[in-house]
Amino acid sequence: MKIRIIYAAILGGLLISSCVQKGKGSSSEEEKEKKEVIPENADKQKVSVMTLRYGDFNNEIISNGKLVAPRKADLKFRSSENVTAVYVKNGDRVSKGQVLAELDKFTLSNTLKQVRDQFERTKIDLQDVLISQGYSGSDTTKIPASTLKNARVKSGYGKSKVDLEVAEYNLNAATLRAPFDGVVANLFSRENNLSNQSDKFCTIIDDSQFEAEFPVLESELVSVRQGQQVKIMPYSFNDLEVPGEIRKINPVVDKNGMVTTNAVCNNPDHKLFEGMNVKIIIQERVPHQLVVPKQAVVLRSEKQVVFTYQSGQAKWVYVKTGMENTSSFVVNEGLQEGDSVIYEGNLNLAHDAGVTIN
Repeated sequence: MKIRIIYAAILGGLLISSCVQKGKGSSSEEEKEKKEVIPENADKQKVSVMTLRYGDFNNEIISNGKLVAPRKADLKFRSSENVTAVYVKNGDRVSKGQVLAELDKFTLSNTLKQVRDQFERTKIDLQDVLISQGYSGSDTTKIPASTLKNARVKSGYGKSKVDLEVAEYNLNAATLRAPFDGVVANLFSRENNLSNQSDKFCTIIDDSQFEAEFPVLESELVSVRQGQQVKIMPYSFNDLEVPGEIRKINPVVDKNGMVTTNAVCNNPDHKLFEGMNVKIIIQERVPHQLVVPKQAVVLRSEKQVVFTYQSGQAKWVYVKTGMENTSSFVVNEGLQEGDSVIYEGNLNLAHDAGVTIN
């Protein structure tokens, strides 16, 4: 019995000793990772260094969207007549009132003449009706309103006047004009083809300004407000960044938990197109943060590391980061204000490696 007790005690001691050794090993893993062999004759790496200070951090919300023109008009002819002339093509810039195309006006002009003649006859008929009731046809100011109204109906004056206005409008509409300054799009009709009243002839887009329409998560609404500045970057251009401003937030959350938001931007160089795919970055200023460039943070054994500069050497420091944007991290643990952070030339550095500042 005593032998069994002694054996159990020895076994328990061995287990405890093993656990202690394992605990010591795990706590010193980080130190072992730092101790990389640096050749004595290794050249000193040139690095760039910044002094870490508390400052503002631009927290970013990134979304994808499309550009929509606030002013866009689909133009149609009112009559089915032959297209005699097309003066513009897709991509042409036009000014308000500029003639875009014309229809054959022969039938429309003759219709207007006939309606005008009919109107003149009804004017004579109206005078005859008034005279027959004892009134002067030339001075209608002294005629009671009800009597004058009945006389116009009886003579057909009112209908004839409306027909004349419609005929004049149709003849004028046979010349298609730009409703505002813009660019021509979706023009596919050709000369000597019949116009179709149900189909649009072309579209005029005012491309001086666009709205970027994009979704925002319901949980991100706390950081989004009207008047907030945004960056709009078309995927078609790698280096184009257009400033914008949030103008509309649709107060509805859809079934996917998204809220439709619109930001307005100017287009002075006319590089932006209707329907263009864009990336939108909304920035929110967060004060009093330790901010480092993203290139200052490197991975070692899947852990975030920042190298600091101390007396000509690079010092390996484990960090924990928080918020991030396209260019920076907020450091929550591992660094202090005043630390000299290496942000360039740090990819291949080792702990205690000799470095020189650019």
